Amino acid sequence: MEDIVRFLFEAGMLKLVPRSGWFKIGIKNPESVAEHTFRTALIAFILTYLETSDSSKAGKAAFLALIHDFHESRTLDLHKLSRKYVSLEPEKVLKEQLELLPKDLQGEAAEIMNELGDFVRDADKLELLLQAKEYSESYPSATIYAERLEFKTKTAKKLAEIIKKADSRWWLRFE
Repeated sequence: MEDIVRFLFEAGMLKLVPRSGWFKIGIKNPESVAEHTFRTALIAFILTYLETSDSSKAGKAAFLALIHDFHESRTLDLHKLSRKYVSLEPEKVLKEQLELLPKDLQGEAAEIMNELGDFVRDADKLELLLQAKEYSESYPSATIYAERLEFKTKTAKKLAEIIKKADSRWWLRFE
């Protein structure tokens, strides 16, 4: 149980890790990895459910999305430019982190990645697209990060097209 508590404290570190790519376009206080992870998990659940009609698979995809950037509690979020000069092994880090959890859950996480990884990768990109759209209200160049996104699932492709045309100010309909 002590290891699980360590795992949970480590998860809290993600609230302190900013998503570094946004610094490149001048955003001074970008979202944290935890904030990104929250919406990615929600998207992964919805996307997986829409594609499979299976709430159990959707829940597993949401869990996988919650840990997809978990390694960044140790490595921080490195922008692509930084990764040209620094060697990272995120899979190794995540494997070590998951060793704090019960053995059967460790094995299940690997199985989930093999089965549902495409949904989570698409959810991660959809979250990036949403965030870029939101930031573009104040920082038009934010859309640079969303220009070449490619999706595997039919639902993600459809959602991406709708997001690109949508107004991020959802609250306007209440005005």
